[in-house]
Amino acid sequence: MSTDEGLELVLSEEDFEDEPRLIATHYCGPDEAIDMVKAAQLLGLGVRLTNRIRPDEEDAETATEEWILDILETPPVVEGDE
Repeated sequence: MSTDEGLELVLSEEDFEDEPRLIATHYCGPDEAIDMVKAAQLLGLGVRLTNRIRPDEEDAETATEEWILDILETPPVVEGDE
C-alpha cells in the first residue's frame, strides 16, 4: 500500500498567479538594460524594468542609480485599462 493512496490533488486556475513566471533578475546600468530589453523582445520574453536610487553608505551626499530588470517567461497580459 502506498502512502498516497486515496490522496487526490485538485488544482484550479485560481491557485496560480496571473503574472508570468520570473526567470531571472539583473542589476545593471541603463545602457545594458536597453540591450537586454531588446534581446528579450526578440526571444518573446517579458520584462519588468524599474530603477531606484541607493544612497552611498559611506558618503551621505552621493548615491548610485540602480536598474533592475526582471526577465519573465512571457510578456504580462493586461485586460482593460490597466
